[in-house]
Amino acid sequence: MDRITHVLISTVLLIAAVGCRTWSTSGAELLSNQHDEITDTTSPSSFNRKRVILDIEFFNSVPRDLPASSDSALSQSLWQWVDETCIDPSLRQNMIRNGIRVGLVNNEEEFRNQLSADKEDRDLVETFLAEASVASDLAHGTQSMPMRLGRRYELPLRQPFEGSHVAMLRKGDDLIGKTLQNAQYVLALTSNRGPTPEQIEIKLHPEIQHGDTVRKWISSDTALRIDSRRESWQLKCLNLQLNAQEGDLIVMAPTQPLGGIAKHMLSGTGQDNQQEQLILLVRVTQIPTLIEEL
Repeated sequence: MDRITHVLISTVLLIAAVGCRTWSTSGAELLSNQHDEITDTTSPSSFNRKRVILDIEFFNSVPRDLPASSDSALSQSLWQWVDETCIDPSLRQNMIRNGIRVGLVNNEEEFRNQLSADKEDRDLVETFLAEASVASDLAHGTQSMPMRLGRRYELPLRQPFEGSHVAMLRKGDDLIGKTLQNAQYVLALTSNRGPTPEQIEIKLHPEIQHGDTVRKWISSDTALRIDSRRESWQLKCLNLQLNAQEGDLIVMAPTQPLGGIAKHMLSGTGQDNQQEQLILLVRVTQIPTLIEEL
């Protein structure tokens, strides 16, 4: 009888141990699966899929000594790989009067081959000077810009001018001038849904911020917040609106010879104390689908 009792007790304990072990393993797997699901929904890649992403590249070039009466051969060969017809003809002409050209690159390989003819030597100089913390007037380098649809983002094109600065803008046949304090040229960008789900509408608004920083109370649907910003001269006659899709590359660059407002907006002294010109490249890297945006 004692032997049978011992056998029964051993069997019950064995079943209980197996049952507890199985329950514990199943519970751990369930928690692990839940954790994986939570991690996926809050990961940076999942979050960024809800954003338009623009990759910004500042290319600093050294102008060559050429006659002022004609565009350089470099400029002509560079722009043959760019479609400028995406810009309204009257707006395009007004931008050229202000020394600016804009378009969509239609052959990136040839465009970059022409653009990067002397890039290797320039990179070595720029790397050395950057490590030595030598300042440059113009923006340089690359950056990725995640954007919410409809929200404004600012892209400084150069360092602010110290003290008084005279800015001249051509609006049709008129020449408008203003004297500004501590002026800084900025490109404001916004993105919205385009005419098709595969496109976005990109707005580029050049402006000049100036004066002292002013704090203002800004009201929204949820709360009041303090907004600190400077006064701004918005160059509305240069406002651009483009429809673009993933992979498109937008280029903004000064005309050759340099002229108009681009003399200050897209030109300055580089890290090696040479006069440089700024070529801005904006790639549409990601457009969220309607489902991803939710």
